[in-house]
Amino acid sequence: MQNIKNTINTNTQPNQRPQTKFTQTFRPKTVQNSDALRITSLGGFGDVTQNMFVYEYAPRGDFKKSQIIIVDCGVGFPEEDEFGVDLQIPDTKYLEDKKNRILGIFITHGHEDHIGALRFILPVLGKNIPIYAPRLATAFIQARLQEHEIRAKIQIYQDNMPMKAGPFLVDPIRVTHSIPDTFHFAISTPIGLIYHGSDFKFDLFPLDGKYSDLRHIARVGNNSNVLCLLSDCLGADHPGYSPSERTIAQNFENEIKTAKGRVFVTAISSNIVRWGQAIEYGKRAGRKIVTVGFSVDRAISVAQELGYIKLNKSDIVPINRIKNFPENQLIFLAAGFAGQSNSALSKMVMGKHRIKIKSSDKIIFSAPDYIPGTSSAILKIVDHLSKMGAEVVYGEGENMHVSGHGYQKEYALLATLLNSRYLLPIGGNYRHVRAYQGMALDIGYSADQFISPDSDASVTFYANGKYDTNHHISSRKILIDGFGVGDVGTTVLRDRRLLAEDGMLSVVLLVDTKSARMIKEPLVLSKGFVFMKENTPLINQLKQEVKKKFSQVAGDPINLDYVREQIQGHLEQIVYKKTGRQPMILPLLVEV
Repeated sequence: MQNIKNTINTNTQPNQRPQTKFTQTFRPKTVQNSDALRITSLGGFGDVTQNMFVYEYAPRGDFKKSQIIIVDCGVGFPEEDEFGVDLQIPDTKYLEDKKNRILGIFITHGHEDHIGALRFILPVLGKNIPIYAPRLATAFIQARLQEHEIRAKIQIYQDNMPMKAGPFLVDPIRVTHSIPDTFHFAISTPIGLIYHGSDFKFDLFPLDGKYSDLRHIARVGNNSNVLCLLSDCLGADHPGYSPSERTIAQNFENEIKTAKGRVFVTAISSNIVRWGQAIEYGKRAGRKIVTVGFSVDRAISVAQELGYIKLNKSDIVPINRIKNFPENQLIFLAAGFAGQSNSALSKMVMGKHRIKIKSSDKIIFSAPDYIPGTSSAILKIVDHLSKMGAEVVYGEGENMHVSGHGYQKEYALLATLLNSRYLLPIGGNYRHVRAYQGMALDIGYSADQFISPDSDASVTFYANGKYDTNHHISSRKILIDGFGVGDVGTTVLRDRRLLAEDGMLSVVLLVDTKSARMIKEPLVLSKGFVFMKENTPLINQLKQEVKKKFSQVAGDPINLDYVREQIQGHLEQIVYKKTGRQPMILPLLVEV
């Protein structure tokens, strides 16, 4: 991998924090009552992933002249019935006529659901839009954009470094999460301050020694009239405080230490904290490190380059040299915690990788199993590994993973420190939103201070302190497969579901177009529908139905498209009546 230090600006120095109340000095002397600030989630409110929030300031309420900043630009993950889909990205159609008014993209941290869509969206919105990101996220973004030969303007920000963008002042505040360099934003605007509190927890014992800056948060709450708090809510259905990363340390190390054969650890590729633990515990147990999978290798290389992980060349063993070491001296860091079909771990399970799973192996899943669309695949690969005789350690119940998201008391602490006029939960499903509302009511907020917009709604604040959710955006699912962006529509998904569930029935007809007749018996073929040898009566009946329908609809001159549609519709009715199934039916008429 290219040296990350040579591709990003590491000489950026933080500005000194002003001693005055920056929100008051920043706010204009006169504000029109009609001035407005609109917040839109292009990934949709009530969604955990696809984080992309548009902040629009409109002087005198004229949104044709609005100025815009974007917070985060992440991908989503396909649902389990979206066959062949790799990723989902936010729909940026809303921004198409506003490109020249986008002042910058501000990144909170380096997880894929916050940065992963940049490579798809920058070519659409414009590669010259400034991107502001913390150090580790910058390295991840640069590495990903280099793969796609995209150049972008990225500026690194640090603690105590407010960033000015038109009418916005974005003040980054360090918090703890499952990845280093995670920040919240206190966003000052002419009509008030919005606190953007994306993914976080208040870990009082972080492994990297970098604590959430509660003093900074308290200063914002004391010195500013916070208009609205946008808060992470994914853990709102859990009481109390979330466990510290340190709580799993002893169990995690013990699982590695007591393994008799090879150890495999899989986690989210960007979870640098977890990889750092696995490396440290593996080294203590006298094991050499083997990275398996491009995403893991890239993440660890970046983290090592920037000093987040301590790893010497002597600690690492290339895959082609693992045969030179006893099995109890190796620990593999493998991509594929979510059972992705093309991941290194899945290929090992399927026997398509040079590394083969053995019954003496121990596989540790140190990752969440609650990401939408992943649960079934995770359990499936766990079942496969168990069937192969390997020892599998997985799930929060095994104390191998703690959430990077806070629980109720952490959300309550943030809300109390800021004392905002309104609360707007983000980063969770609607069950989390409702749990967050219950928490807010318990600590003294009233129901009319709680904002819960529809998925496609925007929240518009006005200079008089009021808001509405009347504005809605038109959005659609932008799905990505291996062939491109947006090529997977509802029709393609429907066909893929049919193929997966009920198979396919194809019918081949040789047709003389001059005489409008069939030359031979129709050929009926089944793929994934029925076993033909055991269902000869059904296949013969379908052939007769094809011949009968053909004679009814084949006029002179013959219209092949019309004949094809009629045969398809007729067979769909017959097959469903006979079997109760709905395979994809593909009539193929060959002109002779």
